[in-house]
Amino acid sequence: MASPLVITQGDPAGIGPELALKILADPPCENLKVIACRRHLAEVAAFLDLPFSEDGIIDLPLTGSVKMGEISTIAGAHSFDCLEAAVEGALDGTYAGVITNPIHKEAWHRAGKPFPGHTEYLVEKTASASHAMMLTSEEITCSLVTTHVSLTSVPGLLNEARILEVIKLTHQAMSAIRGHPARLAMPGLNPHAGEGGLFGREEIELIIPVLEKARAMGIEIAGPLSPDTAFLPALRKDIDAYVCLYHDQGLIPLKTLAFDLGVNVTLGLPIVRTSVDHGTAFDIAGKGLASTTSLIEATRLARKLVHQKWHDPSRS
Repeated sequence: MASPLVITQGDPAGIGPELALKILADPPCENLKVIACRRHLAEVAAFLDLPFSEDGIIDLPLTGSVKMGEISTIAGAHSFDCLEAAVEGALDGTYAGVITNPIHKEAWHRAGKPFPGHTEYLVEKTASASHAMMLTSEEITCSLVTTHVSLTSVPGLLNEARILEVIKLTHQAMSAIRGHPARLAMPGLNPHAGEGGLFGREEIELIIPVLEKARAMGIEIAGPLSPDTAFLPALRKDIDAYVCLYHDQGLIPLKTLAFDLGVNVTLGLPIVRTSVDHGTAFDIAGKGLASTTSLIEATRLARKLVHQKWHDPSRS
């Protein structure tokens, strides 16, 4: 029997447990498991009047109790432990791929887990030499050169090697997902893409030369585009993915256009990992209002990538 896909519960005080229960009750694909605290899932199911069955649950017990919608050390530690168990299982072949529910970064910090988020942990755990965060949907796809850093830090983190790394990873992934050589675009860093150097010289001194190198590798990539018009419908129809230079440059348009349909994919790993594109939603945790749309899309994409045997070829 083929290895199952595994879903992590995420922060047990957020909407992850509700999403896990809903997707187990109506799975979008066969051979699907959830790593979670069985007792906690049973309690959430009873409270929300949701179906509950132990089938499909890989039990990782909580060391205490959590209150829905509240940040806690216990919840942070448990969400981390669920993720670690899933990733270790994917690395040893027990699981075909990992789909993650949202964690809470402050809860991880309180629990002494020194990672800004899933991506940074995954890169360290899998010893991946190259990586990128990409959020994808039918409407729009954006990958990120920099992620969870301050805006003032971004210019100093941009360099030729990193930008080319994300361009190549994005091109590889989107070519596999779309089934044809991907067409990419990059917005500029500065207003109007620098306006010929009037608003900054990063485009002239770094971005344009990097894009020329990417094109010389056979990658079709437009840019640098003026960021204020880069995501207009007339442009999006001919672009499979945007390679964005900082977090909000990519995620504001993506979440505006495809909040419930976006899937987070970590590129460059030796395992398949997808995730929902939303957070723990503490404001609606325990209210039965959580939508499974993004989790369903993440699960379907993970299954597709597993079937394609999609991975980082440098790790073969």
